[in-house]
Amino acid sequence: MTKWPKDNQADLLAFYGTPGPDVERQLVDVIPPFQMYYDGKPVARIRFHRKAAGALTAALNEIWEHYGRDQKKIDALGISKYAGAYNPRKVRGSATKWSNHAYAAAIDLNAAENGFGAGHGTMPQPVIDAFKRQGARWGGDYRGRTDPMHFEFCDASGYPGPVALMDVPQVDGDSDQGGGNTDFSAQSKPSFGKRVRNWLVGLTSSGGGLGFLGYLTSWEVVAILCGFSLLMTVLIVWFFGPDRVRAWVARQVN
Repeated sequence: MTKWPKDNQADLLAFYGTPGPDVERQLVDVIPPFQMYYDGKPVARIRFHRKAAGALTAALNEIWEHYGRDQKKIDALGISKYAGAYNPRKVRGSATKWSNHAYAAAIDLNAAENGFGAGHGTMPQPVIDAFKRQGARWGGDYRGRTDPMHFEFCDASGYPGPVALMDVPQVDGDSDQGGGNTDFSAQSKPSFGKRVRNWLVGLTSSGGGLGFLGYLTSWEVVAILCGFSLLMTVLIVWFFGPDRVRAWVARQVN
């Protein structure tokens, strides 16, 4: 089965073409199945490379179906916050290496809560899974400083390319650690609920057995934790008795 180009400049050029007019001739429109927004304004289409457009469409469709075609849930999870795709620029900090955005082969989502170096961010696990099923590489998996807003269609260490690319000759692609024109210094600090969910989703991606948490909004996660804490408090009082619990608390305070 065809694979995406490997993570090097030569193979990306061979697969997608040279950034600029060559790539622009191969741009097509991807129509998101749910409403997306850029800086609060509706996005009608996403310009993407023709070789990766089918995979992007498939990933977005899977996300839409997974969440029951519920725009409110998509919005609550930040999935509808589009942060850029095609952008003919170099990788941040490099004067020679093209960004995967320059090949129109990368997309950023919810940059405000998934900025460069933000660990696993708050990206829901079902979104990550949908892109990986299309062979995309997730910036949250980068070694060192991560970029959890970022999904790119280059070699993802063993994930095969989608069936839609079977007619594309196999070649060997580049990681972009950074996307779009987002001003990271202007990003707002995530709320307490989102920071809690961020930490838990990080456990999910690290194999902590908490995959179901990626399906929940930030406050749903906090509500579950609060409910669990209340239940544990009730059980402790019931098991040890209120007098012993009060005495123990008094000792800790004093």
